[in-house]
Amino acid sequence: MTRREQIAALVREEMQELPVESAAAAEGHPLVLPPYGADEVIDALDALLSTHVTMGRRCRDFEATWATYCGRKHGVMVNSGSSAVLLMLAACIATGRLSPGDEVLCPAVTWSTSLFPIVQCGLVPVMVDVDPGTLCISPASARAARGPRTRAVIAVHLLGQPADIDAFDDDLLVLEDACGAHGAQYKGRRVGSLGGAASFSFFFSHHITTIEGGMIVTDSDALADAMRSARAHGWVREREDRAGWVSRHREIDPRFLFVSSGYNLRPTEVAGAFGLVQARRLPAWVARRRQNHRDWSAKLRELVGVFEEAPGTEHAGFAFPMLVRPGRDRASLMAFLEARRIETRPISGSNLARQPAFASLDARCPVPLTMADAVHERGFFVGNSHAFGPEHGERLAAAIAQWSQT
Repeated sequence: MTRREQIAALVREEMQELPVESAAAAEGHPLVLPPYGADEVIDALDALLSTHVTMGRRCRDFEATWATYCGRKHGVMVNSGSSAVLLMLAACIATGRLSPGDEVLCPAVTWSTSLFPIVQCGLVPVMVDVDPGTLCISPASARAARGPRTRAVIAVHLLGQPADIDAFDDDLLVLEDACGAHGAQYKGRRVGSLGGAASFSFFFSHHITTIEGGMIVTDSDALADAMRSARAHGWVREREDRAGWVSRHREIDPRFLFVSSGYNLRPTEVAGAFGLVQARRLPAWVARRRQNHRDWSAKLRELVGVFEEAPGTEHAGFAFPMLVRPGRDRASLMAFLEARRIETRPISGSNLARQPAFASLDARCPVPLTMADAVHERGFFVGNSHAFGPEHGERLAAAIAQWSQT
């Protein structure tokens, strides 16, 4: 047995119970359980031992794997899902699809890094309401909010529920934020394949993880090349049109040829190694999360407001959101659940237009945010996991029913 084989055997012995595939409801209801095991660690160690540790073969293989999974031509991996949104928007400007000062429709209920990159790229966010049935961007609210400079929409597939992409006009650039919707489907197509480009997150608590990490997928050669430059200093190195740039600038050493502005958003080979293993786990894990979402919705719909899988979609079940009834105290219920080892969180950033940071942004909020306000005041979620099952829903329902009697 070689040293590497010995190391692998030790890792398998140490991590034989991981990833957690089945958790007992009696042990609690956490937001996340350890989602990786020996295979990921062994492949990550191989990357470290190779000494080729930054954005190489493993990242390229994961990019190709994820792009194929989403039904896209290109995948561009980055260091986080937040960076993925930033890079996606920056590439749209670099390729002329958007211009500084253009307006981008953004749902008020989303994570902060769906909103902030719009401003960071010199664009103007226009906050709109979310749909009462899905918590995704409301097409009616979006239509009412449009102005003469509105050019794009960030369609956030919130907590695993696909947004209604077909409701948006052909003259708007539709960009998907699928950071929490891995494997979800809309009218028979996976999210990520629906707009001009789409961002994903592989943070530790998401459907699959590279610890930190993200990806943008697209069919556009121009967008993909713009993103490859911008994620790594503006270099020409990873662009598919590299040869043309080098030929036009023979006076510059091609190893240090910069063709755009850029950032340093590069991923590591450790992340790429993780992603390749995790991608194989995803289909079974999403199926379990989706089943949980259906089961729990049925158990809880008489107790709290739930958000059932919309017709024509397949919910990816990132988390399980709920709304307490009007007049009931959300904080009281969340504390009641936490005391019973059922972890809770507000729904994303709730109404981002009510966050203190929003006051400092160059943004518009031209329409009522009625549902976003309801989420802000009465919404919360608990964790969903491939390791959970019907008994977690039963325990959750029993706890909420008990609280309802208080």
